[in-house]
Amino acid sequence: ESQLIIKERQQTTFQVEELINLLDGGKEKTALRRSIEQTILSDPLMKTDKIGYLTREQKYVQSVRRMMYFFTDLAKRNKWNIEDPHCPEMLFLSRSLSSVVAFMIHMGAFVPSISSFGTLEQVSKWQPLAKECLIIGCYAQTELGHGTNLRRLETTSTFDRNTQEFIVNTPNLSSMKWWPGDMGKSANHAMVMAQLITNGENHGMQAFIVPIRDMTTHKPLPGVEVGNIGSIMSLEDTDNGYLRLNNVRIPKENMLAKYANVDRSGRFQQTGNNRLMYASMMNLRIVLTREQMIHALQKACTIAARYSCVRKQGSLTPNGPEIPIMDYVTQQNKVIPRIALAYALDFTIMEVRHRYVQFLADVTRGDLSNMAEMHAISSGIKANASERTVAGVETLRRACGGHGYSMASGLPYLLLSVTGSCTYEGENTVLYLQVARYLIKTAANISMGKSVDGSSAYLAENTEARCSATSQEEFYDHSLLDACFKHRSKQLLQSVAMDLQGLLAEGKQQMEAWNLLSIQLVNSAKAHIERYIVATSASFVRKLNCSLKVKKLLNQLCSLVALHQITNFPGDFLKDGYLDSHQLDLARKAEVKLLQSLRHNVVGLVDAFDFRDEILGSCIGAYDGNAYERLYDYAKNDVMNKNDVHEESYQYLRPHLHRG
Repeated sequence: ESQLIIKERQQTTFQVEELINLLDGGKEKTALRRSIEQTILSDPLMKTDKIGYLTREQKYVQSVRRMMYFFTDLAKRNKWNIEDPHCPEMLFLSRSLSSVVAFMIHMGAFVPSISSFGTLEQVSKWQPLAKECLIIGCYAQTELGHGTNLRRLETTSTFDRNTQEFIVNTPNLSSMKWWPGDMGKSANHAMVMAQLITNGENHGMQAFIVPIRDMTTHKPLPGVEVGNIGSIMSLEDTDNGYLRLNNVRIPKENMLAKYANVDRSGRFQQTGNNRLMYASMMNLRIVLTREQMIHALQKACTIAARYSCVRKQGSLTPNGPEIPIMDYVTQQNKVIPRIALAYALDFTIMEVRHRYVQFLADVTRGDLSNMAEMHAISSGIKANASERTVAGVETLRRACGGHGYSMASGLPYLLLSVTGSCTYEGENTVLYLQVARYLIKTAANISMGKSVDGSSAYLAENTEARCSATSQEEFYDHSLLDACFKHRSKQLLQSVAMDLQGLLAEGKQQMEAWNLLSIQLVNSAKAHIERYIVATSASFVRKLNCSLKVKKLLNQLCSLVALHQITNFPGDFLKDGYLDSHQLDLARKAEVKLLQSLRHNVVGLVDAFDFRDEILGSCIGAYDGNAYERLYDYAKNDVMNKNDVHEESYQYLRPHLHRG
């Protein structure tokens, strides 16, 4: 273990294990997580070759091998609950399997969709087959020419009264399904979202289970063309595929009919509130936010923080000893705010998950009153967390200098893996605009004297026109920081709402006016969500039952998240004079002081994320701090160094080198 990293851990002011337990949800859950990780990582059949040395095809084959063994053997043998995405076991399992994504769509989207969209009879037929991996499914919604605009999906499912079948078609090039994970070479069934047509009438999008491969030979069925879409930036073992359907017939019973049905004559019947369908779909955004985004940011923080504490460069005194680069305030400013953000996002998503479970209980009782609120929160948090995670991981990668450019650091893999999160499960701009729609409706309700509650209740409050801070210390106060974010959000919303009313009064159509103001609307939505994160994370910490040292540290992190936003994006806080230039200067000084105060706990804070080296996958961020030794070992074992002379390239060098 590096002496530098030992020194860093010796100056930590809190018990790291306490914070680990807090993040896991208690000592027992930490023990459960570690047990799961040990079981998975010590199993020979779960071993993996180094990802960087494998071809795309080898990555896919390895991932399929491991995950089929995991789902059909290892998970069963250990009696792990892999069905409920909110149970601790599933959260810990996904963390342990973060580098493996084969069949995650099968288990994470296809299986839940059966219970979300299917009747009890359909669930009893299809779900056991899917859970046992007797069939492998994918969720086929996105098309080559359509993604977010679900109403314009072109795939059709037309009811044939004579045969009591549906005829499923992707009628043109742009209508083929494109991108679904597990589809290309793995899935033999697809949950196809298609426009339902009966008796010449279109009834909108419904879900259909369509067999796409022969269950004996695995070859595509008649009328089915299916394959992999080719190389993508990362996560290549996802097996993203394309699917073309030409007059593929499926039984009438394959339309999932929890919310709508078609009788034998082709008459369409609404059998439930289809808004409930969207309630279950919110879950995936919440789960992915923690598993794919927050965990990636936590890993990047761990790598950059540890490396910054063992990398020496320069001195702060003439002819003095070299110092760890973490001692430079510029490096602290790159790394520590991202650590703070990782904590704040984690605390926020824990609270969102808790709210979602409550919301789902309300929905089962027929109470949909919080649907719009929950949709806005889940959409906004997904958009904001993914956006800030991608930016954060890239900042942390650059903070590691040249070694951050090496795949050995683990950072390029993290960056490429998380980049897609800004698009999948809702493109971020579209999600922000959905949040904005909710906010504009809220503003309208407030103007009509209606009461509002939940995350937007502050919009109806009377707030001060000017910030009251007169000292640095006041900028650590959560209530003052929350007031800053409330004011910014209210000001941006009121401004865009007035502009919208003005354009409508001029005779602009609603969609035209909306488009003209879309940039302001997105900014308003971001401000609302950022205020939600600031308020929710601080509230979460306030309610924690933990030691005073840990609570003080977490309060500092919450303050830093807010301060870093204010000092890096001051325009909207200064715009109407809420903050003045002197107060902004106080905020900047408060931030620097906070960075220096947190400096000695940097390694302890990332150790509390408790990523094993095998899961972290980094030479420069390993627990022992031996970055250079691991980089050297990584280079020596590279396939290019298998032989001292690379014969294939040397044959082209030899004739020129020996001309004399």
